[in-house]
Amino acid sequence: MAEHNSWNKKPSSSAKVQQANHRKKLITFDWRAILGIFALIGVIVVAILINNQDNADSVEEITKAIDIDNGDLKINWDRYATKDIILSDSLTINQSGTYHLTGNLDDGCVTIEAGIGEVKLILDNVMINNNSGPAIYGKSAEDIVIELIGENTISDGTNYANSFESDVKGAIYVKSDFTLQGEGDLNVIANHEDGIVGKDDLTFRGGNYKITSIDDAIRGTDSVYITSGNFNIDSKADAIKSTDESNYGKGFVLIENGNLNIKSSAKGIKATKNILIENGFFNLDTYDDAIHSDIYLGIVDGNITINANDDAIHANNTLVIDGGNINITKAYEGIEAQVITINSGVISVTAIDDGINTGGGADASATTNRPGGGPFDSDENCILTINGGEIKINSSGDGIDSNGWIYINDGIIVVDGPTNNGNSALDSGLSIIQNGGEILAVGSSGMAESISNTSAINNISVFFDIEQPAGTTITIKNSNNETIVEHTAIKKFSHLAVGTGKFVLGSTYTIYLNNERYQDFAIVDTTTTVGDNNQNFNNHININK
Repeated sequence: MAEHNSWNKKPSSSAKVQQANHRKKLITFDWRAILGIFALIGVIVVAILINNQDNADSVEEITKAIDIDNGDLKINWDRYATKDIILSDSLTINQSGTYHLTGNLDDGCVTIEAGIGEVKLILDNVMINNNSGPAIYGKSAEDIVIELIGENTISDGTNYANSFESDVKGAIYVKSDFTLQGEGDLNVIANHEDGIVGKDDLTFRGGNYKITSIDDAIRGTDSVYITSGNFNIDSKADAIKSTDESNYGKGFVLIENGNLNIKSSAKGIKATKNILIENGFFNLDTYDDAIHSDIYLGIVDGNITINANDDAIHANNTLVIDGGNINITKAYEGIEAQVITINSGVISVTAIDDGINTGGGADASATTNRPGGGPFDSDENCILTINGGEIKINSSGDGIDSNGWIYINDGIIVVDGPTNNGNSALDSGLSIIQNGGEILAVGSSGMAESISNTSAINNISVFFDIEQPAGTTITIKNSNNETIVEHTAIKKFSHLAVGTGKFVLGSTYTIYLNNERYQDFAIVDTTTTVGDNNQNFNNHININK
């Protein structure tokens, strides 16, 4: 009897077909699985990149999270012959090249429809107005550059024709990477909505701009990058903004230099991700935040003057100040973020509420009775670190406030804080730790907080028996009659906090008010309390009054 060997049996032709089809199904499944794996890897990589960006804690890290497109600098424009065109009717450009425009266009549009080409427009003392759409419309191209010569004026009408897509909302509207440069002037009058719009990267390399808009003045979806230029902006919405939320490295505003005078009925400079200011002169007058980033904000240098109805400088996540002269003449809150690091700079803040505030959460005007304000829950991740600089604060709310930690490692800090007992010159959710530098803070006594006894620097917490009037000069001298600190208060006060390396354990000092001896005290511990705060404090002393 023949042995049964099914595994050696040759398959029939129909079985072969079935096996082949089965292999095809396996192959199809495998490719789909591979594509799915690649897609998953892509999601993970993007998540890692975004997570790394969310951990940036320095200007260097913020800079790494910015993807600058300098594609316009790589174009060899010399290979194109310049074409001279005198404007009189609407113009459509559909080929790469350099186009030198002169003349006036009273009611029409310069349209660029060059596919993947590169187009440079030289605006030479032109006037372009379109009653029913954008004056310059970059519909398609790889790169569009506008070079300015002389004085140029661009304007649009209040209503756009239906022939334009619904997202076309700018007197100058470009869908590609877009650069403006030159030494000439550009006057933009935006009657429909925005002034200058770049749907990809928007770059300014020089030029003089006067922009009046009923909505945003300058809007770059991927980015707004300013290397230099003079800007005079009056906008009914945000003045300068970048809006990308999804692409890593985009959604930023980078200003390397320039002169910016901004008046805005909303925010001054806004980004969905990062803002980096490296230098320049800024004069910002805004109804909402003057400088606002949804993630990170870094200031390296520059001269910045701010008058804001809401926050002067705000980042939802991290704010780093590495230098500059910052003068906040008015703000609801002066400098605000979840994590703030001040390494250097000369900073002056006048605030209706807090001068410097670290809190957890984002601006949310719908949740409060003031524009842009939001709830900040107590959070140990809220950290204010001051490593240097000269800081002066005049606040009606808390002078320096953190829902978490305050670390003072260096710098000179002077706070004229609140006069009401519901706030204090220094306020922390966890602790105020001074490891260096000098701080002097005056304010009300009801909620007064002392510098921590775990600090490396000796400090005092003084409760005055009566409220002292504005204009009172506070002087503290050592036993050799040498002045340790001196300050003239700009408001009435009943509490004083001072931390300085000049306080020596065991030594005695004298407080003078307007050159009259007020009280002697001795440094008996890291934190020495002087006067009666109606509570049981350790190290309470009241000598030689």
